[in-house]
Amino acid sequence: MSRPPSEETEEAGSQGPPKPAGNIRLITRYANRKLYDTGSRELTSLRRIEELVRAGHDIKVVDHDTSADMTAEVLVSVLSNSIAEQDSTDGIAALLSLIRSPHDVLRSLAADRQRVADLRGLTKRVRLLSATLEALLSGTSEPPPEPGDVVTGHGGAA
Repeated sequence: MSRPPSEETEEAGSQGPPKPAGNIRLITRYANRKLYDTGSRELTSLRRIEELVRAGHDIKVVDHDTSADMTAEVLVSVLSNSIAEQDSTDGIAALLSLIRSPHDVLRSLAADRQRVADLRGLTKRVRLLSATLEALLSGTSEPPPEPGDVVTGHGGAA
């Protein structure tokens, strides 16, 4: 029994780029600029790719014919569309900064991540100190709760 030509073409195309390992969503870009999400097995859009990235998915975009990595080009388009929809001068200024001095912007982002991690650590310490002070002021002889324990209003751990 012979298959329709469209099925033969799809099957031949599926032997193209291998699926990446892990949680990376593979998107195939065709010559007509259409994007196909191999995870959901349907055509997709830049808006949908933005939603996937915002939801925490990593993506990889490959050219159907050449298997060339097109991820950066597609992500730039996603970012451009996102900023254009917001009509934000801040977004445009951020893009200009990124183009003018990409290393400075990336270093700044890395430093911000480190500051956030430091603040989270300080928050845990403050909570522990607060629980210890509460236990001392309430006059109980119970030891202070361990980090991560839930503290009740009675000075003890739950």
